[in-house]
Amino acid sequence: MKEKTWHPKEGVRLREIGKQYMIVEASEENVNMSDVYSLNETAADLWKQLETGNSTATGLAEYLCKHYETHPETALHDVERQLAEWESFGLLLTR
Repeated sequence: MKEKTWHPKEGVRLREIGKQYMIVEASEENVNMSDVYSLNETAADLWKQLETGNSTATGLAEYLCKHYETHPETALHDVERQLAEWESFGLLLTR
């Protein structure tokens, strides 16, 4: 069975302001600040990976293991939880 892939919803962007990371809905003219989602640096790194096409939970967990000191099972659990949360907020779509 093929693993589910994830991608950001159209118009949703990661913004970095100082040391803060936020996901916002943006159009060419403006940014909708009514729904802003704060991220820590690790979550922002995962979002950046999604934007570049690393779109499976397994691929994202492998990225975490490569860049952070974490156990593969822990990384996969954390990634799956984060993807589910972003999906519940309407930030991600699946294929």
